[in-house]
Amino acid sequence: MDRGRTTDELVRGEGIAPGELRAACRDGHLERIRRGSYAARTDLDALARHRRLIAATFPLLAEGSVLSHTSAAVLHGLPVREDRLDRVWVTRAGDGHGRHGPVVHLRRASLLRDDLDAVDGLPVTSLARTVMDLARELTLDWGVVGLDAALADGCAPEALGEVLDRMSNWPGRRRAAAALRLADGAAGSPAESISRVQMYRLGFPMPVTQFRVILDGALVATTDFGWDDYGLVGECDGRVKYGELLRPGETPADAVMREKRREERIRQAGFWIVRWGWREANDPDQLRRLLRRGFDLAPRHPAPKAQRA
Repeated sequence: MDRGRTTDELVRGEGIAPGELRAACRDGHLERIRRGSYAARTDLDALARHRRLIAATFPLLAEGSVLSHTSAAVLHGLPVREDRLDRVWVTRAGDGHGRHGPVVHLRRASLLRDDLDAVDGLPVTSLARTVMDLARELTLDWGVVGLDAALADGCAPEALGEVLDRMSNWPGRRRAAAALRLADGAAGSPAESISRVQMYRLGFPMPVTQFRVILDGALVATTDFGWDDYGLVGECDGRVKYGELLRPGETPADAVMREKRREERIRQAGFWIVRWGWREANDPDQLRRLLRRGFDLAPRHPAPKAQRA
């Protein structure tokens, strides 16, 4: 990973005067990664910037430091909340309180051998430990996001359960346990994971994920969610530009027609379709209205009654 160049490397190695270094940052030729570390200004996304911050920071950390929480999640390739990318998250073995600094967020906790892994040559908490730590600290929906992604990446449910068992007296353990009960490795995106948590909170029946729609013995579609008893399927993040879904040689009109034919076959199989996107997934009132209408229009059985607020 690119760690940029230190002040010493620029001043001593390349003969850049401190004043020239400050001017280069003002002019936009350089940007400061962290105190004492600089890089040429580039158009990096938030995850790439965090990886660069990790690379610049880790050599300065005390011995025994292990990248954890959001930083470990980034290195494991898990979805993360962007509002937690401004600091490097670290755990060191031992008791006592951690430290929340301008660049490093330190946690103190026990670390067993099974909790440790390495990514790109850097010590990180294991996939199971990482997502269980996040599930303890984050909201329930984002805890489920991480757990879903870890399961999809091949993390064994037993490994997650073992980590949870060792956290019996740790803060946030109950929240992590609730997230683990809701986790489903078949989820296809963070929006789908968050939608499922909202359905649970709103009291709707929990759906089958990656639901297979069969017509005349043949598979006609796999939808994000399905409620077979009610004749309803759900598609999250359905509002995408058709240009992003074009097959070789296809025009946008071809893609629109292909999607219309797919929906028609789903309806022929006896299902009503409800669609929503990221905004609705994060707005319980909007999602409740969409799902309620979907259940009302579905062809089988009365609409379910909500059991939770």
